[in-house]
Amino acid sequence: MKILHVITRLIQGGAQENTVYTALGQAKLGHEVTLLHGPELNGESRFLADLSGLKEETLPSLKRALSPYWDLKAYYDLKKYFREHSFDIIHTHSSKAGILGRLAAADAQPGAKIVHTIHGLAFDEFQSALKNKLYIAAEKKAANVSDAIITVCDAMRDQALQAGIGRKELYHTVRSGSDLSAFQNAKNLRSESRQKLGVAQDELLFVAVTRLFPQKGAPEIIRSLPKNAKLLLVGGGPLQEELQAYAEKELKGQVIFYGQAAPQDIPALISAGDMLVHASWREGLARVLVQALAEGIPVISSRAGGAAEAVSDGVNGFLFPIGDERALKLLLERVASDPALLSKLKEGAKNSDVSNYSIEAMVAGTMDVYSLLS
Repeated sequence: MKILHVITRLIQGGAQENTVYTALGQAKLGHEVTLLHGPELNGESRFLADLSGLKEETLPSLKRALSPYWDLKAYYDLKKYFREHSFDIIHTHSSKAGILGRLAAADAQPGAKIVHTIHGLAFDEFQSALKNKLYIAAEKKAANVSDAIITVCDAMRDQALQAGIGRKELYHTVRSGSDLSAFQNAKNLRSESRQKLGVAQDELLFVAVTRLFPQKGAPEIIRSLPKNAKLLLVGGGPLQEELQAYAEKELKGQVIFYGQAAPQDIPALISAGDMLVHASWREGLARVLVQALAEGIPVISSRAGGAAEAVSDGVNGFLFPIGDERALKLLLERVASDPALLSKLKEGAKNSDVSNYSIEAMVAGTMDVYSLLS
């Protein structure tokens, strides 16, 4: 098959990892796969992966920010691109590329099957009612021309259907996949990783892997850090300078700002921790939750997206309400003051079944969805 994947930006992020690893897996199966994306990184790092086997192209007008001019131009540029190239499957990712891409494909290439993956929805209770209304209306219109909609967790499917987006039979859950072997093989790297980071073997270390952007939760994690613990913060973004200034003043020596890490370095960094913390306000399914569990590292996470589908509260971690900093602080302090509880959670993490979150399962699940459309 000739398959096209369309995404807004090729940055370091979960949606991008999902898209790239799906495309690479399809190419390995012998399909002709093209990856089309917008140019903007907005100060973020480009996704670092070997794209050998894929055809990669950039659409300059496909910007992330809402803009009547650029969005209209991107729509017509996508139509032009679709008319010049023939595909069996046009598979879109992320809200902007998903809406514009599906509408353009339906108009310009009616012979192609149109598939969209919801990695996370662009509407929620934390933004204006007007913006939510606009996004929902656009998603409904795009769903009407979709042949299938893939969600990375059941929670995204349920949220979309509750908003009236598409019909239930359009939806298929294909869980976001990671190279689980890389994380499982990192279980024995704790001592080495801590030595490199300058963390003593007996120190309590929380790890957070997140973009330093508003509503991604890094400020809440830093403000909630117990006095007897350290935090390894992996990720970059516009909040970094502000967070570093706060940590230097209030938490001298407790926070290690690692910065942006390449995907291949993440397993070793997670291995250094006693527990992973994730406090995002908006999420599909944060891949780092599953990645930590694959290493036997328990998780404290907000209930954003499909977190409850990976984390069993009180068994392999804890869940707290989105945006509830007090609840997060209480959980961190509880773990920091109770070694027996932490040991129990680590045992629960080691026994977690994450096999449905492999790259192989994700690629196979996506191809199964395609097969239903032929």
